Amino acid sequence: MDRRPPSFDPQSRTWLELGEVQRLLLDSYPGLVLGLDLDGRIRWLNPAGAERLGRGREELSGRELAGNLMALEELEVRAAQLSRELGERIPADASVLSARLQRGFTDEHEWVLRHKDGSPQPTRLALGTLRDHQGSVVGLIAVEPAQRDDDEARLQLTHHDSLTGLPTRAVLPDRAEMAIQRAARQHSVVAFMLVELTGFEALCETHGHSVGDDVLRATASRLHFELRKTDTAVRLDGGQFAAMLVDLHHADEATLVANKIAQALSAPVNVGVARIPLSARIGVAWFPSHGDQLLPLLQAAEAALASVSSEAGGVACAPLAGD
Repeated sequence: MDRRPPSFDPQSRTWLELGEVQRLLLDSYPGLVLGLDLDGRIRWLNPAGAERLGRGREELSGRELAGNLMALEELEVRAAQLSRELGERIPADASVLSARLQRGFTDEHEWVLRHKDGSPQPTRLALGTLRDHQGSVVGLIAVEPAQRDDDEARLQLTHHDSLTGLPTRAVLPDRAEMAIQRAARQHSVVAFMLVELTGFEALCETHGHSVGDDVLRATASRLHFELRKTDTAVRLDGGQFAAMLVDLHHADEATLVANKIAQALSAPVNVGVARIPLSARIGVAWFPSHGDQLLPLLQAAEAALASVSSEAGGVACAPLAGD
């Protein structure tokens, strides 16, 4: 059963002027701790969090959480979840962070934060209110629980790939729905790509699965480098990945990115003393030309992928109606 939201009371000081004891406790906490104002701006980050995210504490001070440590799509997906759960519309802005707390519920949720190098950092955060000496809520504190029970660990594995750190396909439906709805309003394009490393199974048989794991990690890193922070890359099965590109002006942008990804993935990977040659094939489809829901769009991308040589690799786009 939900309990009343936890409260952090810095006694006679405002939450931006934490007492020495509270500051020492949070500075020494082994997990990530964020202090936020009610507009979603970062006001405080503990040393463990700064190290985890590869950023200096002053570097983030005053910056908005969304667009810096978190993709805007994260707020949109969470807003959709909360709107269904609470039975009322929750806007996709900073109010997402306090929606459950304002209604007397606890809030502990898995978010994907971003390291400075762009790599995803799946992080479960428990949110609580920060109050001044008069009891007024003046901000939020987000704390990464120090320990997770088996159920939480399984939830983490459900939504994020433990090998690459990328989200799994479980995150795509909500993100795709929000992206397609926004694209319909803005008359923009959302592209979906299926990416497959050619000969991955043979590579594992020849060099071993540990080398295959290194190749997958390198592939995930390269994929992230070629995508924007607002885009989504997910791990599927084996040597397969998917990517969703949002807010495109025209479909040619998706083809350009797909070719850049194919070129990046064709570079050999150094594993120990071995130099592993790679190639990839990519199938591309996009909204609105190939469908207005995730399943037909992925099916169109899969059909395009199937038309690419499994040996040479390359990029193919789904045909348009009448082609």
